[in-house]
Amino acid sequence: MKRLPLGMASALTRTDRHTMRAVAAVVCALACVLATGSGGPALAASGTDILSARVHALFATAEGVEAPGASVLVAKSGEVAHAGGYGLANVELGVANRTDTVFRLGSITKSFTATAVLQLHDRGSLNIDDTVAKYLLDAPHADEITIRQLLSHTSGITSLEEAPLEFAPGERMNYSNAGYHLLGRIIKQVSGDSYEQYLRENILDPLGMGSTGYGHHSTIVKNRAAGYGIDDAGEYVNAPYQDVSLTYSAGALYSTVEDMYMWEQALFSGRLLKPETLAQAFSPATLNDGRRTGYGLGWMIGSYRGVREIGHGGDVSGFNTWISRFPDHDLTVIVLSNTPMRPPGPLPTTRDLAHAIAEIYLSDHMEAPTHATAVALDPAIYEGYVGQYKLEGAPEVLEVMGDTITITTDGSALFGVTKMGKQELLPESETTFFALPDEGNRLTFVVDETGRATHLVISLMGVRELRAKRVQGEPE
Repeated sequence: MKRLPLGMASALTRTDRHTMRAVAAVVCALACVLATGSGGPALAASGTDILSARVHALFATAEGVEAPGASVLVAKSGEVAHAGGYGLANVELGVANRTDTVFRLGSITKSFTATAVLQLHDRGSLNIDDTVAKYLLDAPHADEITIRQLLSHTSGITSLEEAPLEFAPGERMNYSNAGYHLLGRIIKQVSGDSYEQYLRENILDPLGMGSTGYGHHSTIVKNRAAGYGIDDAGEYVNAPYQDVSLTYSAGALYSTVEDMYMWEQALFSGRLLKPETLAQAFSPATLNDGRRTGYGLGWMIGSYRGVREIGHGGDVSGFNTWISRFPDHDLTVIVLSNTPMRPPGPLPTTRDLAHAIAEIYLSDHMEAPTHATAVALDPAIYEGYVGQYKLEGAPEVLEVMGDTITITTDGSALFGVTKMGKQELLPESETTFFALPDEGNRLTFVVDETGRATHLVISLMGVRELRAKRVQGEPE
């Protein structure tokens, strides 16, 4: 049975066979001092070899098999602590992933787009608190939304720019690719250069990022990895064709872990933006009602096990990617993979791998893992929640979930049903529920004075908020 979006991020799951491979990888890594991959920065001093071996073991499922994998780079205090490639960049040709293998970045592109906009802000070419109408007169809703709201996904624009706003600007946050498309158009309008040319001349070339660029299907890119998906039998297959250039300033870039390290070091050291501008980029956006989101200006802002984290991920046909910076401990983790985020495969997602790597290097600074605990509720409370709710959201979300969620009870437990399937909802409080595995997603019922729900709110991983109005008291 498929899971609802409350548990949609993939978990770190392995079979016994994979566990045995992990053990073997540790032994091998300790013996070989991790001469993994090629073409990348040299590893740090031998004092980090044990930690590096533990990183190596995380990628055991991609070793010794004809399967895609990932490239990884870990830097601590300005020095590369671990760098390597795992699995195959091209399964059909038997070409291994290396630290100079090129991967599609997907939505990590948004961090570059945001940096370009903020550079223009620093230069006085635009002001991020201006309305879009000042720069793009023909853009839908241009006089209602600001550039800052586009950067922070709080504009209300859905996947279609011309569609009605999903909510009043600044009311809530909903991740929007269309909003970042508009930012690309603003960069072109203000700078006089194409989006691609602006990035090349103002970020990529000055930093020496020769293996990073804008993805065009016709362009020959040296060391480019092929992307893979997973079929219903759990086997790797070629990913469906996608013209990534159409994702534009929301997702069209490609890069390597080596180039991403240069980008990260330059950005966080203040070479690209003024300190006060960088501080805004790395601060959570504030909504109209004073609530803070989990997103800044082009970056996801949060913490992992009590350690502050600034990062971004990407999910594009055949690839998933993640970059994390733990600024209080000067740790950077970059993982780029030519495997899909969903459905999950033998290799964990890049986000899960990045967090597992952070645990290796920062375990002494982290809080103990916490898990949501279901509280005891009188099942009679559930009767006030049972019914059918009409979902409001971007078309791409409704395509996956359907446009309704039905809440049911068997007398002792509560369940949510969408077109994706049925899942038990566990109470965190009288009105807020979660699903297993717990990935930070929450469903909250908003009730009237009688305890009857009028609508519900679903928060997905801090970057999307869906609302659903009750349309029926009882499911049909």
